[in-house]
Amino acid sequence: MAERRKDRRKNEKKQKLVLPLLSGEKKRQKPKKESTKRNKNFKSNRPSGGLSRVTKVSIAALTLMVIAVVAGSIFFLRQYGQVITAAVDAGQQQAKAIQESDFKQFRPTTILDVNGGVIKELKTQERDYLSYKDMDPLVSEALISIEDKRFYEHHGVDTQGLLTVALNAALGRGVRGASTITQQLVKNIYLTPEVSISRKVEEMVMAQSLEQKFSKEQILEYYLNNVYFGHGAYGINAASRVYFNKSINDTSLLEKAVLVGITNNPGLHDPVSNKDNAIKRGKTILGEMLSQGYITNDDYNKAIKDDFTASIHSDALNNDLGDNEVALAVDSATKILMEQQDFRFQYQFDSKEEEDRYNQEYLDAYNKVYQRILSGGYEIQTKIDPTIHQQLQDILTGVMQSWPDMDPEKNIYVKQAAMTVIDNSTGSVVASIGGRGEEGNTYNRAFLSYRQPGSAIKPLVSFAPAYERGLLETSTVSDDRPNNNYPNNIYMGSRGNLTLRNALAMSSNVVAYKLAMDNQTELQEPVYQPLAQMQFTGLDVADDNPIIAVGGMTYGATTQEMASGISTLVNQGNYRMPTNIQSIKRKDNDQEVFNLNDAPQRKVYSEDAAYLTIDTMKAVHQEENGTATDTNLAHNQYWAIKTGTTDEAKDLWTVGATPHYTVAVWAGDDTPQPQDNASVGKATRQIFQEAMDLLNNGKEDVDFQMPASVTNQNGQLVTRSSQAKQVLATRQNALQATTQNIDALAKTKANELIAEKLNSPMVSEASSFSTQLLADRIQTLSQFELIVTDTQDNWKTFDQYAQQVWALIQNVEPAGGTLSSQYTSVYRSKEAQYAQEKAALTSDVDRVEGDITTTEEQGKELDKQIEDLKKELNIRDTTRPSSSSTPSGSSSSSSESQERD
Repeated sequence: MAERRKDRRKNEKKQKLVLPLLSGEKKRQKPKKESTKRNKNFKSNRPSGGLSRVTKVSIAALTLMVIAVVAGSIFFLRQYGQVITAAVDAGQQQAKAIQESDFKQFRPTTILDVNGGVIKELKTQERDYLSYKDMDPLVSEALISIEDKRFYEHHGVDTQGLLTVALNAALGRGVRGASTITQQLVKNIYLTPEVSISRKVEEMVMAQSLEQKFSKEQILEYYLNNVYFGHGAYGINAASRVYFNKSINDTSLLEKAVLVGITNNPGLHDPVSNKDNAIKRGKTILGEMLSQGYITNDDYNKAIKDDFTASIHSDALNNDLGDNEVALAVDSATKILMEQQDFRFQYQFDSKEEEDRYNQEYLDAYNKVYQRILSGGYEIQTKIDPTIHQQLQDILTGVMQSWPDMDPEKNIYVKQAAMTVIDNSTGSVVASIGGRGEEGNTYNRAFLSYRQPGSAIKPLVSFAPAYERGLLETSTVSDDRPNNNYPNNIYMGSRGNLTLRNALAMSSNVVAYKLAMDNQTELQEPVYQPLAQMQFTGLDVADDNPIIAVGGMTYGATTQEMASGISTLVNQGNYRMPTNIQSIKRKDNDQEVFNLNDAPQRKVYSEDAAYLTIDTMKAVHQEENGTATDTNLAHNQYWAIKTGTTDEAKDLWTVGATPHYTVAVWAGDDTPQPQDNASVGKATRQIFQEAMDLLNNGKEDVDFQMPASVTNQNGQLVTRSSQAKQVLATRQNALQATTQNIDALAKTKANELIAEKLNSPMVSEASSFSTQLLADRIQTLSQFELIVTDTQDNWKTFDQYAQQVWALIQNVEPAGGTLSSQYTSVYRSKEAQYAQEKAALTSDVDRVEGDITTTEEQGKELDKQIEDLKKELNIRDTTRPSSSSTPSGSSSSSSESQERD
């Protein structure tokens, strides 16, 4: 019965498409005939042989429209011509690699440990995939009726949709327009959610290629088995199991329509949380199916009176990763493949709107690739060592057993902890311990939980950038609070002027805050710039504030990010993406798409700044007033550490490193609550200590590698940055002093001649001076050269001579006169000149300091250019054309949107 109905509908559809073509008729022919008839019956009052006024206006309007379209087309081509050409080339290149295995991943994704053993197999698509012939035809008919009415007529791109896109772009409405089912499939599998002219053109080119390679039925099959339906369900059969706990073929007509309706916006049309919207959308689809002849009136009337009960059956997907290390591996693989798919990761934003837009794009892209991995088709070789992981888990679990209280609802411990360990030689994650290890506690806090880092962040945002500016460990900063806007110290007071080494050892909040402010001003970059370069994903627009130097972030950081940051310091300022993946390979063509050995590094800090920061962190356990003096390692004498405590001790941290490993530990409640710093804080240091002792046992006890840009001069570490700053200042001062000396000598010589004139013999009686003689004295006084330098100031000499001349003038002109006016003009002019040169001296000092800053910035820019060039050369050497496609992904979030272009 079902087969007959299926064949009947297919034949009807073919007849609808074929008969008009055979008869030579076109669509909507009837309305045209009716229009012609109406024109015949229309009684015109215009004179025979002429055009009516209405006709003239219509022709004029049509002419203007044509001109506007032509002008718009010229503008469009000029505006986007090169972009479109590049997008066409990119689309054609990607289209060459399209293959059936991109849509049907029946080989399970396998995750291997460091020894090649299988840890986990992921194969959700293999279980839920339904071929076109095995799926109820009503499903694809419902999809076509609402998403792509001309699906069987176009070749991947609907001309009307293309005109809509062009019109929207010309009117400044963006590049949104009706996408065909084929285009949507291309976007879901191969492209990022970016909305742009180039991406739309690339999508169209690939859609046409897809139509050439596969039949319409195959395209419908691939779409319905890969599109996202919310709550982690990709594919309509998986969605049917999640919402209705049954196969799609066993659902009612209304349920089918409701499921198809979800794809437009999974959050808005969620049949569980937004049932009214889901029903409304479903009935709209049923109406379209009726009007297009896919269902009868009886079918429609019965379906719209129907109802359904939906709930989330999360176990239906069977894709629970469970293990912390496996969860990290899939997360890392997702981000790696997103990057290969040209997704542009962003970590700092100019506005909240930009941040929100990016977050939605990120979620869409992440979910697509994530589900792609779960569906199957990849071999992921990891660095996971189950033995080491279990030993480290046992350490954390054992230390935290002093807090046995359980959450009655979640059945996990109230007080939790997390730890990330990184191998400094490779940058890879050795262990990702996401909790206390109790049964059911599978949430990996190590890379998923953002917590305020407290003082643990100080080395990354305060001290390393300060050393970039040329400061040294012996540089001093006042611990005094100028006003209440500054954070208070945990010891509630000031310790006076502190060296940077002292300040970090005792964890001065005031000094860290002041350093962050100065870094922001002198380096002219956001306070969180280093964190953004190291891909801290919890950054917010509001975090461009020195308060983050004491851990006051909007969202916070993870132990993985903190460990990666400290490891960057150990790695001489070079950041490496933290991952426990060694390689990723596609199973369908056995092609390796990622290898850790080829992963690029990014220069975040200079070598000397990174080394000085690590050396300063040693003081935290070495100095008497350090915050970690109670911590000692059994196998290392060279190691760095930093503790962190937030307000009310809601989050407790210990981060640190030996030359071999970096460890970051956090402890607290999942819902932040005040902690006992003395006990919980000490627990984080104990976990750090025991983990380091385990990891470093048998390793060579060596110091951190000192770069050539750092030297030890009389017991003080001096860096290239500090020397460059000092040399520049010395040269500037020497040049300025030499110039001033030459100028001063010339002026002195001139003044000697003037003095001879002013001291020449005079008649003692004022009456004997002629007006001409006094005028000569005033002229001589105007030629006096003022000298204003760091070491000389001859204003008093000039003023002495001036007063002598003024006394003589008063004898001749007691009531004032021409001489008095001339004198006053000269004196005021010299007075203004002196004030100007005095101000210029101060300005020169400021300028020298500015030149120093500019030179440092130019040096940084040169370093960046060199690093970019290295990366470009490396990419040219290592990159090979790839035929791999980008997978689609999943998420458990029900609020994510998949609105059509």
